[in-house]
Amino acid sequence: MAGVVAPVVGSWRGITSWLEVHAPVTFAALAPPARMDEIQAVRDDVGQDLPDDLVAWWRLCGGTESGGGTGQLLPPFYEPCPLRAVRAIRGFAVGSGSAAAIRDAGAGEAGSLAGAFLASFVPIAADGGGDYLFVDLRTGSSQGCIQHWSGDDGAAGVVWWSGVAEMLADVSEALRYGSEARRGYADAATRRHFRVSTDRASVSDGRLIWESTPISPPLSGR
Repeated sequence: MAGVVAPVVGSWRGITSWLEVHAPVTFAALAPPARMDEIQAVRDDVGQDLPDDLVAWWRLCGGTESGGGTGQLLPPFYEPCPLRAVRAIRGFAVGSGSAAAIRDAGAGEAGSLAGAFLASFVPIAADGGGDYLFVDLRTGSSQGCIQHWSGDDGAAGVVWWSGVAEMLADVSEALRYGSEARRGYADAATRRHFRVSTDRASVSDGRLIWESTPISPPLSGR
């Protein structure tokens, strides 16, 4: 775990330092570090070890507590889930799909598409409307990656970030240097002809907001 703690801590310090100065409302929405018994309860619920970078992040911040959109830390509009919400979301989402969808989703490797929310999916952020960001703990080279779950369409099989460490580094750089967040995801998605966007940080009334720039897929034959 030691190998991932330092990058997670460094990125988190960059994020919180920026928020404290530029977006104090969002900074105030961050919850205190999660307790180890809360993290263990999620691990027991999932039934397998959690990625070290996820645990390291939760030991720095246990999600957001405010609601109302003031804690939309993750682009384009996701609030990190408190750990009690992680378990609650799993309680109604896991196994809610058809038996065939669950079987087919479980057969894929981490990072692949899924039509059912599996026991190996750990929700880490929510938009308040039924969509989530989740850590994909299925086996494979992308185990621990972060995907988007659509309440209507499931997981499209395009990785947003390789893991929590990369996600936090991406957000930290976007805040501190004005770079585009989700650029790597956008490049991969457009190659598969998805219409997606990248995001730049902005502030409104002390609250972090992400301004999206649509990225169009390349024309056929080019």
